[in-house]
Amino acid sequence: MVPMTRFDSATAVVRVGENRYAAELDPGYLIGTAINGGYLMAVLQRAALAESDHPHAVSSSYHFHRPGGGGPAEIETEVVKRGRTVTTVLVTLRQEGRTVLTGTIATATLDSQAQPLYATPPAPVPPIGQCRSFDPRQGQLAEDGFLARVDVGFSPDSYAALLRERTADTPELYGYVDLSARDGGSAEDPAAFLPLAVDALPPIVSLLTDWSWAPTVELTWHLRALPEPGPLAFRAHSTLVSDGWFDENVDLWDTKGRLVAQSRQLARVGR
Repeated sequence: MVPMTRFDSATAVVRVGENRYAAELDPGYLIGTAINGGYLMAVLQRAALAESDHPHAVSSSYHFHRPGGGGPAEIETEVVKRGRTVTTVLVTLRQEGRTVLTGTIATATLDSQAQPLYATPPAPVPPIGQCRSFDPRQGQLAEDGFLARVDVGFSPDSYAALLRERTADTPELYGYVDLSARDGGSAEDPAAFLPLAVDALPPIVSLLTDWSWAPTVELTWHLRALPEPGPLAFRAHSTLVSDGWFDENVDLWDTKGRLVAQSRQLARVGR
């Protein structure tokens, strides 16, 4: 058995009653004063899968109501459909009696040996050794916090754009994301990391504006294949930034070049 990593412990939930779970949210996933939304989604996914007969969260949609923080949290679940192919679970995370996050998670059973009938080629991400780490949020992060838990490396062009060394004509980022070896390495189940991976990057709007907190309003992501352990190549891009709103789209490929996750979120341009 693969030993439990720090990520596994940080996202663990404990059943405390019928349709009720408890979690201790790790403050190391704070971005400034708000805990990372992808981390919260990973916690809620644990609770949803504990209620389902199926092991994989194939379609997940979350609404973010207010920032979460480190410390105790309560999770409520409701199975709204239980089926042989798909079981759907509603999940709600609360802290101090206030709703932080709600989600609808469709669970199913994927075949790890499935071969695609059609797949677009992976994004043109250069070898990981050519990518460099940078995060415009690092002034808001503790040294032993989020950046010590998640590794993000950017392609040379993306790195230069984030540093404003070149103009970003198109808001687009390429690189790799992985759990940090300094924090215990890969999760016991690589798919458990995907909710965090799709929301681990600096906001794509950072390429167009000075960095500030960009709160997510809604995020939907899809599990397309069961990932191999190891770093995930990503492409992030936006199609419209307007009137204080922007979309951010992330695709992830595993070490075998298979598309394993797709996400789209709607967020506010921070001030």
